[in-house]
Amino acid sequence: MYLSPTYLLDLGLRTIADNPFFGPDRLRLAEGESDFRLLDGAEGLVVTLGPQSAFFDRPNRSVCRWPGVKTIPRQSPHPLPKRSPLAHEARAFLQIFCGGGDVRLNRVVAIARQRQILLSAGDGNVVEKIDLAELAREGAPSLKFLQPAYLCSSADVAIRSVPCDASTMSWARAPYVYSTGALDERSPFAVLCLSGRTMVWRERLAPGESRDFALGNVIAATANIDSKLRPTSRCHPDDEDVGKLPAAGAASDGETGLRATWGEWIAATGILLESIRAREGVLVCEMTNRSQAAAYVYAQLNKGSLYGGSGFVGLLVKLVSAFFRLSHLSPR
Repeated sequence: MYLSPTYLLDLGLRTIADNPFFGPDRLRLAEGESDFRLLDGAEGLVVTLGPQSAFFDRPNRSVCRWPGVKTIPRQSPHPLPKRSPLAHEARAFLQIFCGGGDVRLNRVVAIARQRQILLSAGDGNVVEKIDLAELAREGAPSLKFLQPAYLCSSADVAIRSVPCDASTMSWARAPYVYSTGALDERSPFAVLCLSGRTMVWRERLAPGESRDFALGNVIAATANIDSKLRPTSRCHPDDEDVGKLPAAGAASDGETGLRATWGEWIAATGILLESIRAREGVLVCEMTNRSQAAAYVYAQLNKGSLYGGSGFVGLLVKLVSAFFRLSHLSPR
């Protein structure tokens, strides 16, 4: 029975149908086009590249790819200015030390024909596909996101490493985050894929709206979000029926230039130390849209036990956080 021709034919057809690289709705892309299709359960995605097309991906996330695909490592997704060799070494050191400097990713190129690449979100993670062109059409500014959350993006998405101000530090807890550059609203291929734990929830904040998020659950937010840490024992300002507080870390009138930058750095460092020392459930991240445009927050349903940036400083933040978490455990 199990070796009959009918059974073998049915088994072969089911195998082909279950393969993410095959299907009756297989795309036919033109030169320069790309497509990002989520798998069932959003645990991975299939990137389809048309002839002479490319995209950027995170190293060690590619599971399977068709022949005819070339990977060019350590490429920047945005144009780089001309620098001296010493300046290039300084930027490379900054990237290794704390995640700053120039963004370097894998550029994957389809050489001649249409090709497909299967990517994994990682152990226990899911993929969130974000249409950046759609956000831009709604008036939302650039998106800031955690460096470890990046999975892949289309070739026309510019990604830069930007230092965290006091507001961004309250949810990112890292010296640097990634930020998307200006996008062409007419481009239909501006896709960014992030990975998060279990489920990634998108929250839209209208002008004046505010939400509270647990520390470590936010992986991305638009630049018009003002965020600050607040003790969980203190009510939300809306519950107390008081006016909106000024933006966290905003420089006062008269503070410009180096003085304002230095004050912002001190405020961001203080928030970083405060979030490292905090026990789980002691602080909450209050995120408010104080602009006149729509704002978006992407939060993961679950999170890892520790979070932080990349590089040596990111590792140090995680180790120090682990020490403070363990120091608050009650003896049994």
